[in-house]
Amino acid sequence: MQTYDSSMAEHFRQKLAQREAEYCAILRASDNVADASAEDRTGEVTDFKDVAEHQSQVALNDAKTENAAHEFEQVLAAQRRLENHRYGLCLRCGEPIDLRRLEALPEAACCTSCQAAYERGSPKP
Repeated sequence: MQTYDSSMAEHFRQKLAQREAEYCAILRASDNVADASAEDRTGEVTDFKDVAEHQSQVALNDAKTENAAHEFEQVLAAQRRLENHRYGLCLRCGEPIDLRRLEALPEAACCTSCQAAYERGSPKP
């Protein structure tokens, strides 16, 4: 298994900056949708179908925004780990995270084993 080493820091700094920009764009876009939605509410709703559609769109936008905010926080945490020389180490077990996982998900905080255990609801080791 290949793992992260400090010579890769700049590469991952750039990847994390790109992810940060992506999530910022999503959050800005969702703010714009919320603003537009607020403006739309000044009009009269004439149909229950319109109300249901509007509520669905609001719920979808809220979920997308919540997910982007969470992912944005994960990116910021990964950037802090990178600066503190703790990047690439699993937060649960302390073992190195596979480089392939970090390439695919640079904000990953856990190795695949610990992430799977977390998703199954297993307690922290």
